[in-house]
Amino acid sequence: MCGRFTLSTDSDELRICFNLEENFDYTPQYNIAPGADVPVIVNNSGGRKVSLMRWGLVPHWAKDKKIGYKMINARAETVEQKPAFRDAFLRRRCLVPADGFFEWRKAGGKKYPMYINLPGKSLFAFAGIWDSWTAPDGIIINSCSIITTPANAFMSNIHVRMPAILAGEREYKVWLEADHVMAKELLQPYEGILTAYNVSTIVNSPGVNSPLCVEKIDQI
Repeated sequence: MCGRFTLSTDSDELRICFNLEENFDYTPQYNIAPGADVPVIVNNSGGRKVSLMRWGLVPHWAKDKKIGYKMINARAETVEQKPAFRDAFLRRRCLVPADGFFEWRKAGGKKYPMYINLPGKSLFAFAGIWDSWTAPDGIIINSCSIITTPANAFMSNIHVRMPAILAGEREYKVWLEADHVMAKELLQPYEGILTAYNVSTIVNSPGVNSPLCVEKIDQI
């Protein structure tokens, strides 16, 4: 699964990497957790647009928004079949920009956080889907889910699954603009190079947003 990630780059780099029409101001985030509002890139009539969406998809037909806490991830193998995700996958795909994510490695009966990113901490995107839910009082909540795949060889030493990583303009364009058949082809275990290192257990607390969350520590 993918339960925490980071987006700590500056807005200029975000705009250039994802071919956005304008900058999007945000505070660097070193420990994004489910339920947080996250920058999400969607296709707009005039180009790509960044919007804040709640992480944890609430289907438009849901009776209660609390269901979103169970919907932070959608499995690539079943995203076309699951009622909560099917319509969003067909019609509302999005990019969730990131520069790294956390996973917890099990060892000796304990779990130790690790930080995983691309070489040079390059920007990339998770393959995401989104939906819009209207509360009884009329408030509209836009929310998203990150798609996951089976772990690649590198990640299999840490966890059995990993987020679906998209890297490069071609993949961004296909995910946002192509039909669902072409988009589904992108949902494969990432084939590029990843790096990983141990980080402090302070990241276990979702309320901590500090560069210390991604600071490398000696191997445990």
